[in-house]
Amino acid sequence: MPDSKRVIPLESNPDIFNSLAQKIGLTPVLFFHDVYSISEPDLVALLPQPALAVIMLFPLTKNYEDYRKLEDAKHSNTSDLVYWFKQTIGNGCGFYALLHAIANLPHDFIIENLVLNKLLLLQISYDLLDEEKTKLVEALEQNIQLDENYGVQGQTEAPPADESIDYHFITYVKGSDNHLYELDGRRTGPVDLGESSETHIIVDPKLEQKVKFYMENTDEKHRNNFALLALAPSM
Repeated sequence: MPDSKRVIPLESNPDIFNSLAQKIGLTPVLFFHDVYSISEPDLVALLPQPALAVIMLFPLTKNYEDYRKLEDAKHSNTSDLVYWFKQTIGNGCGFYALLHAIANLPHDFIIENLVLNKLLLLQISYDLLDEEKTKLVEALEQNIQLDENYGVQGQTEAPPADESIDYHFITYVKGSDNHLYELDGRRTGPVDLGESSETHIIVDPKLEQKVKFYMENTDEKHRNNFALLALAPSM
């Protein structure tokens, strides 16, 4: 499916993600926080608990693209236990990652009269076709106007919307079946990573294994170009 439009990519910055999340309806009892480590206990302990979603920014390399195409050819990646959205907005992966995190929260965390409920959450269900969900997400972005309000924020100079970006956001959440899922709008659907007994998903060994897998399969010059944000209680 061709991109419906292209936007300025979001910076991996908790201030930007929090501002956008609250604009569309996330209650301020939850915030996005920088994650400094998922393997060092002292640094993990700095995060409020529980982390209900984790967003990862990582480099798109040939190794990753080959892996993604191979995996998608082997698996249909369908599920009616977690919400997943096909990415059709070019450079919009940060927006889709945020929606994947928020749409899979209990609705108690969403302020009732704001746009996320009105334009998306009240209208989606697990049996909606991907094309129908696509139209809802695109209508939500049109209402928010990512470029004008969020794309130019951040600590680094924003690239133009028509520039191809070699970095990508994906999300990890727990589904209603207590499985950990990887949600990536460029894949064919949600990727089931298996059952998770952790409420604080940042300490789930499957998350650490997946992040390490991506890092180890990235060429040396991109090895440090990863960033993680956790959606957890505000400080």
